[in-house]
Amino acid sequence: MREYLNKLTGFGKEYWKFWIASAVSMAASNILQFVLSLYVLDITGSATIFALMLSIVFVPRLILTPFAGVLSDKVDRSGLMGRVLMAESVVLFVYSMMSFFIPIKVALVFILVLLLEMGEVFYNACEGAIIPLLVDEDKLKDAIAVSKSDDGIVFVISPIIAAFIFTNINLTAAFVFVTILDFAAGILQFSIKTRQQKNESDDEKIHFIRNFKEGVRVILENNKLRNLAMTIPVINAFFGATFSVSILYLIREVYNMNAYYYGMYNSVTAITTVIVPLVVLPVVSKAEPGKIFSISTKLIATEIAIIGLVVLLSLRSVVPIMAALLMIIALDCMTIAEAIPMQIAMSVLIQTNVKKELLGRVTTTVGMLSMISVAIGEMLFGVLNDTFIVYVSIFVGAIGVGIGSIMYSIVDKYHIYAKREEKGWILQR
Repeated sequence: MREYLNKLTGFGKEYWKFWIASAVSMAASNILQFVLSLYVLDITGSATIFALMLSIVFVPRLILTPFAGVLSDKVDRSGLMGRVLMAESVVLFVYSMMSFFIPIKVALVFILVLLLEMGEVFYNACEGAIIPLLVDEDKLKDAIAVSKSDDGIVFVISPIIAAFIFTNINLTAAFVFVTILDFAAGILQFSIKTRQQKNESDDEKIHFIRNFKEGVRVILENNKLRNLAMTIPVINAFFGATFSVSILYLIREVYNMNAYYYGMYNSVTAITTVIVPLVVLPVVSKAEPGKIFSISTKLIATEIAIIGLVVLLSLRSVVPIMAALLMIIALDCMTIAEAIPMQIAMSVLIQTNVKKELLGRVTTTVGMLSMISVAIGEMLFGVLNDTFIVYVSIFVGAIGVGIGSIMYSIVDKYHIYAKREEKGWILQR
């Protein structure tokens, strides 16, 4: 235990300030997303409109990612993250005032989501590449794994807070609360001092298109990164939409449960995200990241298929609804237990195969591909849930994740075979 505590303190003060700022800003984002999701679904009752709200984020992702990735490699990442959080605070403050005087229509919600996502593109470009500037290289894997634990803490607390605000107070209170959180996180982010992130010989001018192409070239020239870029979008499209669209629609519209049940569902499953990063840390630090990714995705596909079966049986009155919800929670916890090692493995693969000065543009390129695919998946699942019984979309989710996992394994084995052949390890007839 003492050795583990020494490892945590060895990350340094700047890392822990980033950890706290990241947790607070993530809490603000999650609370607002939770409240807006319930709000839009309640006033429209349409899974398609709700999914459209989630999926329109691909627009700023597609347009701004080339600029965000390059910019995060050229400027102080912590400072840029702080400025983004301050700008979001201003937008949220304006919406706080508006909601006090007028009803917030769906169109205004869409505008808010787009504005905040514009900031998130730049914030995430820096967040995905800042840890190597805060800790020594020999501590990088451990620091990445520990950084995932704040995700779990936030995911446990934020649904409870959001459900309470949405049910007992109003939308204005939610806007005010997340404004305060974003502002506090921004102040803390400005205080973080990172190490030098660019070469002294680096051109001071920022050539966005040229630099973005350079990041794309890094991915294309590296077999491991290219495989991730091909398969992560497929997996995330079906994995993310299954839980962000189908499960919410199931609980709120099909099972007709109130916001507290959905909040409980999110909080209970989120406990897994607190425990798992700490438990899997010894395994992740020793195992080959590609193998972790392959195994995790196959297990996730299987568990989503079982969730679909549970929903099918509950809607045919074979399994009571509350029993079905408990089984879905348990299965979701299992998918999270596999998804976290998968995410850590993905981060390790990227951050150990890319130079520090190129990390921003590489991570944002992979993130852009993933976000666009998630948006497409959410739209698909919104239409599926409005057209068919909800378990159909869940089974589609299992099939999609399974296809992505098989793609990764096939391409990975091909690269290993080709590498051995190049080195003469395979006998020729």
